[in-house]
Amino acid sequence: MKADPLNAPLTDEEQRFAEQNHYLIGKYLKIRKLPLDEWYDVVIFRYLRSVKRWFAIPELRKHNFEIIAFYAMKSAISGELKKQERRIKTISLDEVIPGTEDCTYGDSVTYENLNFVQYVEKGGEDMQISYNVELPKRNGFRGGEKSDEVKAIEMFIGSAMKNMCFTYDTPDEAKRKCSSLQTYRRKQEHTEIYEVWRSDNQVFVVRVVPEQPVPVMAAGKKGGRK
Repeated sequence: MKADPLNAPLTDEEQRFAEQNHYLIGKYLKIRKLPLDEWYDVVIFRYLRSVKRWFAIPELRKHNFEIIAFYAMKSAISGELKKQERRIKTISLDEVIPGTEDCTYGDSVTYENLNFVQYVEKGGEDMQISYNVELPKRNGFRGGEKSDEVKAIEMFIGSAMKNMCFTYDTPDEAKRKCSSLQTYRRKQEHTEIYEVWRSDNQVFVVRVVPEQPVPVMAAGKKGGRK
């Protein structure tokens, strides 16, 4: 198979020409407002290929080389952007799902999919997670103990109170607690009993008031007074 001459190394003449016009790379990336250190490796090979084409195809000489180089680098950038769109994007399990009431992606992970969760970021470090492991012996271990909030909600359901409020030290802590309580509310099928929402560093639990039936007015009898 015949080798592509455009992929051959630059000749001495082509190398000198490429060095003389090397400034065009920075000029074009500046026009596109793209960082030179991030995009240089993307456009450099297409730029060098445009130099090869400039010498191999005489018809291109009727144009300014800057135009030829700019079109080549534009093609390289477009190709890279399409690749980035096809790549799987990494998200944090602590990130809030858009359009939800502080529900995180971690809350949406089902039990069947836990094995696919390899790690989560916490405090800037990677934390390895394993499932269905053999638990070590621990004195005083109390697995599955209910949180204070859940205990309070259970008492709230059986009471006549209309609402309750949890106050935390920071809004971030309240945000995490609110997300956990919303997940608990869905899993326990309490959506028709109470609502959970947050304001600053407070989480509110408000009993759902059932809609009252609209009274039906009895139709009056027709006819006047006899």
